[in-house]
Amino acid sequence: MHRSLLPLLMLAVTACAGGSTLTTPASRAPAHPAPDAQRAPDPAPIAGTTDASDAGNAPAQPAADPPAHDPAYSNESEDEPLDDSGGNGAPGYLGHGTKTPDPLAGMTTQQIEKTLLDSPDKLGSISVGSCDAGALFNGVQMPPGEHWTRVDASHEWGTQETIDDLVRCIEHVNRKFPGSPQMYIGHVSARHGGHLVPHVSHQSGRDVDVSYYYKPDRQRWYRYATRDNLDLPRTWAFVRAVITLTDVKLLIIDRAIQKIIKDYALSIGEDRAWLDDIFRGRPGKLRPLIIHAPGHRTHIHVRFYSPKAQARARRVYPLLVHHHLIRPPTYYVTHMVKKGETLAQLARHYHTTVQAIQRANGLRSTLIHAKKEYRIPRHGGVAASGALRLPPRRLPPSEPLAGRAGAAPGS
Repeated sequence: MHRSLLPLLMLAVTACAGGSTLTTPASRAPAHPAPDAQRAPDPAPIAGTTDASDAGNAPAQPAADPPAHDPAYSNESEDEPLDDSGGNGAPGYLGHGTKTPDPLAGMTTQQIEKTLLDSPDKLGSISVGSCDAGALFNGVQMPPGEHWTRVDASHEWGTQETIDDLVRCIEHVNRKFPGSPQMYIGHVSARHGGHLVPHVSHQSGRDVDVSYYYKPDRQRWYRYATRDNLDLPRTWAFVRAVITLTDVKLLIIDRAIQKIIKDYALSIGEDRAWLDDIFRGRPGKLRPLIIHAPGHRTHIHVRFYSPKAQARARRVYPLLVHHHLIRPPTYYVTHMVKKGETLAQLARHYHTTVQAIQRANGLRSTLIHAKKEYRIPRHGGVAASGALRLPPRRLPPSEPLAGRAGAAPGS
C-alpha cells in the first residue's frame, strides 16, 4: 500500500470503535476534574457500545468491531506535518498546502505562561495529541440549536473550530432545504478530552458523530440507514458541505451507504472524477476523504483538522504538563523482541515500567518471546515544533472559489 494512504487507514477505524481498544484512557488532570465522571448511562446507544442496557435501542444489524490486529488501530500522532497532494484549494485559503499560522504569534513563552495561569480562556481551544491519544483544553460545548438535537450534551465538547465547522455545515443544509429535520449530534469529546467510552478516538475535540438525514418521520439517532429511508438530497448536502467548506481530515461512512450517496451525487450532475477522488482516491497520489469502517451504517463520523487548536498545542503543551493542567497522553509503539531481551530491559529502554508493559499486553508474568511484537506504552507524542501543514481543500471543478478565506458559509 502506498505510504500516502496507509497513515489515513491507520487512523481511521479508531473513530468510534469500542471493544478491542488499543489505547488506555488518557488520565485527566486533577486541576480539571471531569464533571461527568459519574454520570448515568447514555439514554441512547453510541456507536460501538455493546452494553446490555442498549439492547432495546440497538440497530437491527449491529456492526462488529474491527479485530484488534487491524492496521487501522494506531496511535500515530496527528501533530506530525500533514501532507497531501491534489485538490484545487483557492489561493489565500489556509489549507492550500501552507503552514498553519501560529495563533499565538507575537507572544513569548513567558507571556503564554502568564496568560495560561491568569486567563486561560484567552488562549483559545487547544487540541493535544492525536484523536486516539489526546486531550482537550479550553473546549467548547456544542450549543443548543434549532436545526440539531444533542444526544449527550455532556460529551459534546470540541475545539472552537470543530463546533463552528459542524454548525456551519448543518446551517448550510437548512438554507438549501428549509424545513429540514433536526440532525442528531452524538459524541464529540469529553470536556477535557481523553478516553471516552466506548470510543477509541474522540479524545482531542476533533471527532464528531452525527446522524444521517432520513425521510420524513424517520429521523432519529442511531437508525440503520438504507436506500429506502435515507434523505439523499440533505445527506449529500451535508457531506458536500463538510468537504468543501471545512478543514476535514476524513469522513467515515459504511461502504454500502457510500455507494448510495455517490450514485445520488452522480444523478444530480456532480463531477465523476471529483467524486472518484473523494470516495476512492488515486493510489499512490491522492487518499480518499470518505472511507469505510464497521459500525457506520447508523451514523457518520467526521474528523476535522482544527489547525489553529493543533498549532496552539505545539506551544502550550509543555506548559500544560508543567503546571499539571493535563497529563501527557498515552500512546503506544510496538517492539519486536530480540533473542535475550527481557521485560526489564524494554522498560528501561522506553522509560516505562515492567508493570505498564504487562498491562498493555495482558501479561501475567515477565516472560516474553523472541520474534514477537509487544505494545509499549509511551507518554507525550505531541510535536513541539515543525511545520503543521494542511492539504488543499477538495473542491469540485465547478467551484474553484469555494472555501476561500472570508467566503460566506454556503457560498
